[in-house]
Amino acid sequence: MTEHSAEPARPKRSKWFWVGLLVPVAIVVLSASSWIVGYLSNTDDVRVGDCYAITTFGDTGDDPAKADCGSAEANVKAGAKTDAGGACPAGEYDQLTVDKTFASYKLCMMINAKQGDCLENFLADSVAYQKVTCSDPARDAEVLKVVDSVATCDDTDATHLKSYATPPSTVCVKSLK
Repeated sequence: MTEHSAEPARPKRSKWFWVGLLVPVAIVVLSASSWIVGYLSNTDDVRVGDCYAITTFGDTGDDPAKADCGSAEANVKAGAKTDAGGACPAGEYDQLTVDKTFASYKLCMMINAKQGDCLENFLADSVAYQKVTCSDPARDAEVLKVVDSVATCDDTDATHLKSYATPPSTVCVKSLK
């Protein structure tokens, strides 16, 4: 007598078994790839000395829009960059905190203007000042002097002194309202 033992047939796995197995795996893979993309998407394109077109100061979730420093839209220049909880160097910096999941940072912004430029919203708290023509009725300030060092505005009619430690510079502004 020959012994042929037949192996019992393996039960077929239902489609729900495979769905239950693949869905968690897919979620883990998507989460990991999302984290990696976010981690690798750093803020290397945000540099000190670059100019930006900012509409509000404070907290935002988006990187600021770069602008050519000579354009009317470029109202600020990055004087320093720190982590989101860091402090700006000594001076009158306006602050923009970019709060992203993987790349939070603070930009310490300086006025990007030259002598004779006029500004709108200079005295506003969170709304960013904008360059306007000096004939614009909305103007509320005029830049009287810009010096690439720490200086005083004693020799001007300035009502506001914006002094920055990094890079050393001073902007003398006369409020018109």
